[in-house]
Amino acid sequence: MNPRPLPRPLPLLLPLLLLACAAPAGDSKASSGPPEPAPGPPSDPAPGSPAPPPRVLPTPWTDAFVVRAILLADSITIEGPAGLVEHCVMTLDDHLFERTERPTADGLQLVLKPRGSGAAQPLLRAQIDAWSLAAYEEIRMDLRAGLKQVTVTARGNALWQDTDGNERRGAQLVFHGPVEMAPGPPASSPPESPSEGR
Repeated sequence: MNPRPLPRPLPLLLPLLLLACAAPAGDSKASSGPPEPAPGPPSDPAPGSPAPPPRVLPTPWTDAFVVRAILLADSITIEGPAGLVEHCVMTLDDHLFERTERPTADGLQLVLKPRGSGAAQPLLRAQIDAWSLAAYEEIRMDLRAGLKQVTVTARGNALWQDTDGNERRGAQLVFHGPVEMAPGPPASSPPESPSEGR
């Protein structure tokens, strides 16, 4: 007994082939009309159309803190313009530290303090560019509109050291970084520290 030949699926294949040739938006890939022109370079926007968004310029900043260093003291204050928030971070652990933020007349103040007291209290930590900051009692960040420099002040048994072994110690160390539009090459020495050991 010979098996019966299968029916030819040609009537079913034709609609499927036509569907397969259609683009996702329903346009047929095989077109009988003239081809569409290739997209050219963008032209000026037509009058009345929305203008492109303005280019965002980088926030002015200093290159004074790009050399890796550590700063340890009882308390540390960082003052700078609005760009400071893009370059400085503080420890965020609500179980160990108390963080307060409050608006000021010309900006914003953030204060980080230990929660509770005791000899085994963990260090408060912050980072400003490549500098690692650590304090026992408080780290304060003051954002002030219009400032032209970043000032880092360490009070109480202050110690600054970079990876080359350069070191500064004193009851108070103050570092200044002038804010510039374009960053320059990294400095080989730390930022100015005019008031040491007060």
